[in-house]
Amino acid sequence: MFESYDALAKNLRLSDSLVIVLTTSLVIFKRYEPDAPLPVSILLLLVPTILVPFVAPNAPSTLLAVPITFVGYWSSILAYVAAYRLSPFHPLANYPGPTLSKLSKLTLAWKMYCGRQHLYYQELHARYGDIVRVGPNELSINRADVIAPVLGNGGLPKGVWWYNRTPAGSPLPLITHRDTAQHRARRRLWDRAFSTASVKGYDELVIKRTRELCEALEKRSGQVLDFSRWMGFFSYDFMGDFVFGAGFNMTETGSDETGIWECLDAMNIQTSVLAHIPWSFTYQRLVPGIGGPREKFLKIAREFVGKRIQRGSVTKDLFYHLTDEEGLEPTKPTMPTVASDGSLAIIAGADTTSTTLSVLFYFLLIHPEQFQRLRAEIDQFFPDKADPTDFTKMVGMPFLNACINESLRLVPPVISGSPRCTPDGSQGSTVGPYYIPPGQQVITHFFSIHHNPAYFTDPDAFVPDRWLPASAFASAPAVKHDVTAFNPFSFGPMACVGKNLAMVELRAVTCALAQKFDMGRPEGFTVGEWERGLGDAFVVTRPPLMLKLQTRM
Repeated sequence: MFESYDALAKNLRLSDSLVIVLTTSLVIFKRYEPDAPLPVSILLLLVPTILVPFVAPNAPSTLLAVPITFVGYWSSILAYVAAYRLSPFHPLANYPGPTLSKLSKLTLAWKMYCGRQHLYYQELHARYGDIVRVGPNELSINRADVIAPVLGNGGLPKGVWWYNRTPAGSPLPLITHRDTAQHRARRRLWDRAFSTASVKGYDELVIKRTRELCEALEKRSGQVLDFSRWMGFFSYDFMGDFVFGAGFNMTETGSDETGIWECLDAMNIQTSVLAHIPWSFTYQRLVPGIGGPREKFLKIAREFVGKRIQRGSVTKDLFYHLTDEEGLEPTKPTMPTVASDGSLAIIAGADTTSTTLSVLFYFLLIHPEQFQRLRAEIDQFFPDKADPTDFTKMVGMPFLNACINESLRLVPPVISGSPRCTPDGSQGSTVGPYYIPPGQQVITHFFSIHHNPAYFTDPDAFVPDRWLPASAFASAPAVKHDVTAFNPFSFGPMACVGKNLAMVELRAVTCALAQKFDMGRPEGFTVGEWERGLGDAFVVTRPPLMLKLQTRM
């Protein structure tokens, strides 16, 4: 038996061995793209091991046959993949983009790690046009007319960017559901929590936390402080109240004593980088210590869930709705599912609101004339320094809402948007003028669209008047203002469910702070520096925003 095996090996030429290698590469790595540790180990280790006896007769020595086989096998796989991705046979061959992006998503992973992904996409669109191939199987589109076909009803499901984030056996948070029907079923609970009546019930929470923020800042009147950090303290405390019925006491202490904010920042960066290489999540979980931020965050979340269960329902917070305490669902959600969704609410609500507040007051700081206009409107609607607590009245404050909208346009809270994917095995999809083949990922890049001069005149400037139809700016004949291109809370059935509550928070805090405090630039402040320091980690990362707050006389 062994003699016949040796004879076969001797008769097999090196070229025949290469054919086997290339065929294996073609069939397995192109068609199936396995990412689980066991099949990958078999294909990358066992297969070349089996091939060693076939290569040995042609190798300089038996000892060298092992590295020659392994290097040759792996190199053949890489060469084949590279050749295919650059070839005219690739489904996205007709779309322009950088060569490195066609070969790998490592460039995007690096840009995300550096926080520059949103600017990189914008640069690519400026260079290549409205549609760019930003990955081997991924397109970015900078056009408003594709938003509805991609994200709207009957649009595309979520892309592989969301794949494999949650360990096997753990419940998926709402935002990671790629199945539209499952997402719709889970979202029913959220929709009840964010109905008009429910949001109205959170008014007292907003008022309480806004007053607490103002009191804390009044104690620090005349000091130079990190305004962005204080916006984070407010947002995390409010979201703690809203989700679990108890905040994190950040505003009271002036610090993040639980460490939850620090955990989330680290987790967001890590997750967003690895999302460009979805199979890497599997291997990340095998490396001790790498998942530290996520584990610490989940531990904190579990503690808050436990305390909330012990307290019971004091108010109709988000936990009340997620656990279906009203008994409206045929099957009650499991506690791990509730904890998963509650954690998501903290992530989605705290960072996004604090970012928009920071962005808004940064632009008001460098445009003092706009700050004075805003204050004049607040004084008109709330004379004699009356507490701005009438949220219905705030909805009708045109300049307040114009300032908020302009901040959301310039820096969308989820700055690059959420990728979608044409399903494997489908006929592909036509979005706007573009045909997207099956199995390809698509992103409608909100930052680029919001800064596209085809939709907004002077798109990089802070111009609240563009949202006021009667203003001289907005009424000028040549001014472009396409509201279909404005989607700071995403679009369609998977858009941000908390938009209405977020707007209540933004209006309340903006009115209170602009009414009660004067702002000044500290020594060494450079216009544009803070804005350039904003980063993309799915949500926006922010450098310190140092400014001087003085209680208004």
